[in-house]
Amino acid sequence: MNNVQTIAWSFGWWALVIALTFNIASATFPKVKVINVPRHSSRRLHMKNELASHNIAFEWLDAVDGLALTRGELISNCTAMGRYFMTPGMIGCFLSHKKCWEYCVRSGNPLLVFEDDVVLEKNFCEVVTVAMDKLEKMRISNDNRDHRDKEWDVLLLGALGCVHPDKKKYGLNWIPSLVGGKWRKTRYVSGLDMDGIGNCKKPCIHVPMCPYGGHAYILSPTGAEKLLQHCPRASYHVDVIAWGLKDLNILAIHPLISWQTNNDTTIGGFVHILKKLRIPRLVADSYTGFEIGWALSAPLLRLGGPYFGGNMLLTNGNSLAIMFLGSVVGILQKSPLILGLTAIYVIAVTILVRILSSSWNR
Repeated sequence: MNNVQTIAWSFGWWALVIALTFNIASATFPKVKVINVPRHSSRRLHMKNELASHNIAFEWLDAVDGLALTRGELISNCTAMGRYFMTPGMIGCFLSHKKCWEYCVRSGNPLLVFEDDVVLEKNFCEVVTVAMDKLEKMRISNDNRDHRDKEWDVLLLGALGCVHPDKKKYGLNWIPSLVGGKWRKTRYVSGLDMDGIGNCKKPCIHVPMCPYGGHAYILSPTGAEKLLQHCPRASYHVDVIAWGLKDLNILAIHPLISWQTNNDTTIGGFVHILKKLRIPRLVADSYTGFEIGWALSAPLLRLGGPYFGGNMLLTNGNSLAIMFLGSVVGILQKSPLILGLTAIYVIAVTILVRILSSSWNR
């Protein structure tokens, strides 16, 4: 073999190695869908720039516009209680995620789902690649690992609620979990073979206790099938319903690598009023990005259904305000009646949310 042939052979060999390396790396990074209503141009531009900064290829998934659904479409795709107590935005959000689940089943491959208001950790792609490799190794291993870890359904990359591995760090996240959440037993699943993420020196995969939020997650085809089977129609907030399924094997990255911007909301609420009033943002939990103003202004229930213009909203904030003011006035006035009515209100709202998020409302 002459020198030219030797150089050509060596070059070809290394080119093949490099090609295989990139193919292996890209094979572990799932396909990406971004949920967006096309008319929301500012959100669309934000996601285009955010994902471009991480060199992430993606496809748009045109979101379902709840306001554009006909009565027949609502009856077919939303439960009776859902049509009465959900805002059009909540219904559209639920059905948009359902479109992602359907796509995942058809493709037969994991799918990374983004809502259109996320920001990502600087080494987001590295973490996802390492995590997917770890999950694949767990799936094909012959050890005595819990079968739920080998057959994972959802991997949360960003979340709200009680998702930190350390229960002492839940803070105000306990409040929503007491009303509408489904609790799981937290446990460590596996470490991630990397130096660290942010200030966390030992990143891992674990089972979160009571997660909320659908802004960034990876879905397996098996998990998508479960969601379609158990969540056929919009019934309440999609994250409360989906992540509340007991037989859904949910895992989460620690620390989280995606957060919501909290600049606005498309499911209904009063975030826009807070922005007009220029009320300063207060982040109660930097781990999940839990921002108090955004959370308090989010819709809990739509009252009166389509009547009164469909605009009578009970948000998390005014619901807590009613409970707080009723308790304070009742105590100051020493009025058993006011205290009793306040207690009845709290119990009634809690029961209603529980019913909406239960298997009864499917």
